[in-house]
Amino acid sequence: MLEWYKVGEIMKIMKYGLITFFILSFILFALPFVLKGILNIGNITGMLVSFLCVLVVLNSKQLYPYLTSKITITFVIVFLGIITFCSYKILSNINHPSNKETTVVVLGCRVKDKKPSLALKERLGKTYEYLNENKELNCILSGGQGDNEEISEAKCMYQYLVKKGIDKKRLYLEDQSTSTRENILFSYKIIEKENLNKAITIITNEFHEYRAQTIASHLNIESYAISAKTAWWLFPTYFVREIFGMIYEFIF
Repeated sequence: MLEWYKVGEIMKIMKYGLITFFILSFILFALPFVLKGILNIGNITGMLVSFLCVLVVLNSKQLYPYLTSKITITFVIVFLGIITFCSYKILSNINHPSNKETTVVVLGCRVKDKKPSLALKERLGKTYEYLNENKELNCILSGGQGDNEEISEAKCMYQYLVKKGIDKKRLYLEDQSTSTRENILFSYKIIEKENLNKAITIITNEFHEYRAQTIASHLNIESYAISAKTAWWLFPTYFVREIFGMIYEFIF
């Protein structure tokens, strides 16, 4: 058996290990704001939870009765269950390409000074690559113009891809949508109007694919996934934000 002083040392190491982990977690969620001015429910939640966890670990002795209560344990189990379920759904819906002809639908993202944001560039990079590999496919660029955007996301994507050499005749603009659901719904209306292929391949970041595919399924649209890779320092922020998006989609 371990002597009491060795147990004390192990507990001390674990305590400071947890503190270090949560401080690093706080820094990771703060990076998008520090580097790119990105502040949303994802990194706000991440920073807040990391900060609270540091306080809890520092005051674990005083909080022990509360930490071991049935309410707290139940909350932690439910919280971890939600995280596990969402993680599984997100990770299992990355990259499901079609083996037949489809219409490509690219989901918009924020535009800054008439130029694509980093997340939108990631989607456009994957779109350019996919359209070059599949020259027979048409593509709908979907995204309206937000209050803080000088041009619509669809127009920004159009300019980017045309400049890279994609034929204008293959590109259709959907510039009225303001949400993922509208992206897909309004894009499908263009598909019907232009008599394009009814099955779609959705291009978006990997964290976003599950929700996009779920919405398409609810709308009875046959869909496939080609996922853009998100920068490592952005992924945790958008991953947490996406969990809120999934919960909202499930409820409403």
